[in-house]
Amino acid sequence: MTVLSAVLRAAVLIGAVAVGAGALATDIPSDAAALDERSGTSAGASQIAATPFPVSLGGPFDLTDHHGERRTDQDFHGRYTLIFFGYALCPGICSAALPTMAAAVDALGDKADLVQPLMITVDPDWDTPEVMKDALGKYHPRLLGLTGSQEALADVRRHFQVEVSYVGEDILGNPIYSHGGFVYLMGPDGTLQTVIPPILNADQMADIIEKYLTVEG
Repeated sequence: MTVLSAVLRAAVLIGAVAVGAGALATDIPSDAAALDERSGTSAGASQIAATPFPVSLGGPFDLTDHHGERRTDQDFHGRYTLIFFGYALCPGICSAALPTMAAAVDALGDKADLVQPLMITVDPDWDTPEVMKDALGKYHPRLLGLTGSQEALADVRRHFQVEVSYVGEDILGNPIYSHGGFVYLMGPDGTLQTVIPPILNADQMADIIEKYLTVEG
């Protein structure tokens, strides 16, 4: 169990994190396995936002976006970022988290431009820039995919304590991975603000994000 998983388990047990029950199926979010399924409420979202996150995650990276452009963590300083680790063909947690992230950004209204949503691939062999551009564009025009070498991506995952493992193939021969399931809200200085369970709905996620934007403002 990672430090992040242990902290989130403790948070659930003391009632600081409230998440909704839901089937998030084919691939298993390895870090989210520590979360108990509880009923999601806006009050729960407020509690998350009001409490400083007790684990320091994140760090420098040097990757390539789905337009083929080099991107480092410095490119996103000055804006909030929502970061999710997944892959374009993911049939499970990604198909829940990515549209929720997209809808949450839109729900921020005139504050939406303050937040850049990102997906960092766990499958660089399959997730070429072209594949990610096509897949992620269906969720949101500003959702940006990042890829890189296996070594560079492993380094980023280590910064975020994200575990990934190959599970097998689906009936079409596409790879299936067990991977991290949380959404990370990073501040304009690149520091972690909070970690959001992907099984919150878009309004709950937006509520959490907006509270951090309000504090910063």
